[in-house]
Amino acid sequence: MNFDFLKRWGRRRPVIPPAEPLSPEDRSAAELHAPKLRDGTLVITHAEICNRQGVGALLAKIFAGTPELLVFYSRNYFEGDCFGTATHHLPHPDHDLAGARERVGARLQGHRINRIFCVPFYPDDALSALAAADLTGAPLVTYVMDDQNLFVQGIPDELMGKLLNRSNLCFAISDVLRTGYREKYGKDFWIIPPVNSARLFAPADFQGPANRPPRGVIIGNVWSLEILQQLRAVIRSSGLKVDWFGNAGKPFIQLEETELATEGITLHPNLTDEPLVAELRRFDYAVMPSGTLTGGLEHDWLFRASLPSRLIYLLTAAHLPLLVLGDPETAAGRFVTRLRLGTAVPYKPEAFRRAVGELTDPSRATITRANAARLTPVFASEGVSDWVWRSVVKGQPADERYENLFAALHDPVTA
Repeated sequence: MNFDFLKRWGRRRPVIPPAEPLSPEDRSAAELHAPKLRDGTLVITHAEICNRQGVGALLAKIFAGTPELLVFYSRNYFEGDCFGTATHHLPHPDHDLAGARERVGARLQGHRINRIFCVPFYPDDALSALAAADLTGAPLVTYVMDDQNLFVQGIPDELMGKLLNRSNLCFAISDVLRTGYREKYGKDFWIIPPVNSARLFAPADFQGPANRPPRGVIIGNVWSLEILQQLRAVIRSSGLKVDWFGNAGKPFIQLEETELATEGITLHPNLTDEPLVAELRRFDYAVMPSGTLTGGLEHDWLFRASLPSRLIYLLTAAHLPLLVLGDPETAAGRFVTRLRLGTAVPYKPEAFRRAVGELTDPSRATITRANAARLTPVFASEGVSDWVWRSVVKGQPADERYENLFAALHDPVTA
C-alpha cells in the first residue's frame, strides 16, 4: 500500500529534537538502544501488545505487517512482553498534558512518526496521544475498544472530548459504542470489529465434529469475579463439561485447577495460534461468558458495549456455534443472535443444557456453521492497517465492509 502522502507529510516535519536525558530508573537499557524509526507508526494502548489479553492480541494482528512500529503502553501488566520495533511503558501519574508532552517528547527523540493510532482506556493513553499528535503533527486515529467514558468515567469528558476533536478519524469496536460516542460528542464514528489472521481461518467447507456428548470450549480471560462465579455455578449444576484455554483471568484472578476440574471445567494454559486453532476444531460449541446487565455487576459496562475479540476468533477459526451466557442485549448477545451464529441464555443450568442441545443438533449446527463460514472473510486482519490509513485520506471508511455487516444488527431477530 502506497502511503507517500503520509511520508511527504512526515518530511515536512522535523525529527523530534533530543530532549533532556531520562534518569536510569525511568529508561531501561533496551529503550536506550532501540532503533530509530524513519517512517514510524505509533500505537498507544493501555497494556503490552501480546496474546495474553484481548486488546493486545487484536492490535498485534492489525499491525503485524507494520515494519516500523513504536508502542506506548500505560500499564505494565505482562512484564514488558510487548510486540513492536520499539516499546515504552509510559504512564502519566500527574494526569497533566504538559508533563505528558515532556515524557512523550523524550521517547520520540530521533524518531519520525507519520501515523498515530490510539486505543484509549486510561487518561494516560489520551494524554500520550494528544502530546504525540501535537509534537509530530501526524494524523491521529482513535479506536474505542473498551468504553471508559459512556457507561463509566474512567476518562473524564473534557479529556475525551479533546482527544476526539484532535483525531482525524474515530472508530469503535461495536455498534453500541459507535452510536453512543457519536451522540454524546457529535463526532462521526465508524466501526472496526475484532479481526483474525486469514491464515487461521477454517476452510469454507469445514465440517465440525459431532461428539456425543457435545464438547464445549471457552477461551481467553474472565475479568469479573462475579461472572466467574456464575459461570462456575451454571456449569457445575448443568452436569456438562467444558475445556478452558487461556489466562482465565490471570494475573487479576487466581484459580485452582483441581477445584475447577471437579466442577466440570478443565483448565489449559495459553497456546499459540496454530495449536489453539487445532484444538478448537475438535469442539462442538463455544461458551461466551457475558454480563446480566442488571446494574449490579462491576463490569456491566464492558459487556454492554464491547464486542469481545475472542468471539470473532472462535467464529473464524472453527466456525463454532456460540452460546452467550447473560443478557441477549449485551454486545456479544446481539451480535450472535442477530447474525444467527448461536444463542444467548441466562446463567441457569436448565437453560444452558437446553441451549447446548439445540446448538449441537446436527441440522441447526450445519446452518450455524454455514453462517459463520459466509461471514468469516470480512474479519481478515490482513490489510486492516492499510485500510485505516486509506480511510484517513478519504475522511471516512475506505469502503463499507464493516458498515454493511453491522447494519444487520438492527434487523429484528427471526427464527
